[in-house]
Amino acid sequence: MHTRDRLGWLLSGILIGIIFMASCDMSDSSPTARPTTADAAQSRPLPTSLAQLPPDAPADAPQTRPAGQGGADAYSDTIAAVFSKGNPSVVRIDVSSGQGESLGTGFVVDTAGHIVTNYHVIAGSSDGAVIVQFVDGEAEVGDVIGFDQDADLAVVKVRNPNASILFPVELGDSSVLRVGDMVLAIGNPFGENRTATAGIISAVRASKHEGGSSVFSIPGVLQTDAAINPGNSGGPLFNSRGQVVGVNTFILDPSGRGANIGIGYAIPINLVKRIVPALIANGSYTHPLLGAELAAVNSLAARQKNLPSKGVLVTKLYEGPAANAGIRQGDVIVAVNGQAILEPGDLISFLEFNTTPGDTITISIAEEGGGTRDVQVQVGARPGR
Repeated sequence: MHTRDRLGWLLSGILIGIIFMASCDMSDSSPTARPTTADAAQSRPLPTSLAQLPPDAPADAPQTRPAGQGGADAYSDTIAAVFSKGNPSVVRIDVSSGQGESLGTGFVVDTAGHIVTNYHVIAGSSDGAVIVQFVDGEAEVGDVIGFDQDADLAVVKVRNPNASILFPVELGDSSVLRVGDMVLAIGNPFGENRTATAGIISAVRASKHEGGSSVFSIPGVLQTDAAINPGNSGGPLFNSRGQVVGVNTFILDPSGRGANIGIGYAIPINLVKRIVPALIANGSYTHPLLGAELAAVNSLAARQKNLPSKGVLVTKLYEGPAANAGIRQGDVIVAVNGQAILEPGDLISFLEFNTTPGDTITISIAEEGGGTRDVQVQVGARPGR
């Protein structure tokens, strides 16, 4: 069968997955993308100088009160406990650029003064320096020491770290999250410092394209109905134990006005734990590369051709690992290292969470009429930007 015919039968019509090479147009909006002068007044009050930063009161010690007997009281007690534990670790980040000022959120990860936030929060900094405001209202200058534009992550290092105001978060495990798990976002939406919004994990997406400047999808993205608005970007998403399980990053925004409609997304903390150490040590992170565009398989057409109804279709190849290993346009990938691949995001997630450049993986490709053939692929390195 000719490759062109096979593509016509199997391609589902919409390219829904990207493996490291193609762009995707979506209506997602990144909270705290730098506002224009026209929309700044409508979106949030932005400080024009450090003196205008609204003061934050020190975190109060948890008040003793009778534990809830269940229902609403127990839920409220959990939210209060998570906020009390997590709030001291949350910071506000103010950025000055030639186009004005913007703000975002971040959180402390160690006592050396490293702060994790979103890349798009600090991207507008004219000199790589930002203002970091801590829980007691104290403000310090911080420098951007590393970033990963594709994962939308950045690390800021406070110039004069003071251990008395540095309260590192406890990191959780995003791989064990279930739909329905309670989560709490803490951030600075619209400049309203230290706002907490509660919700649940609505879904865990195999991958999601943020819709920003990067053409690459982020794996394992957490979807939540906890309200995320401009100013929340870069802030922590906590589980019910007060552990950070995600970094609040962008929202679904069909109107294009930056309004929350109950669909927000967070970068999973397990990805953050892979990337941030490299940003601290080297200033950058090298992602694995396959060098192919993928799409979902049309299950009806696949059955008619005696091919698996699940898997991903290789729609385009670039010079790189996949092509070098003999993978062809029109191939249907059904497994990697014995793990089933049901959609493009599954392969993206496998590569990002389980491989590093130079690793060799086994990709299983469906054969017409039944059976598979295995291809050994040496994972490449995504070019830096």
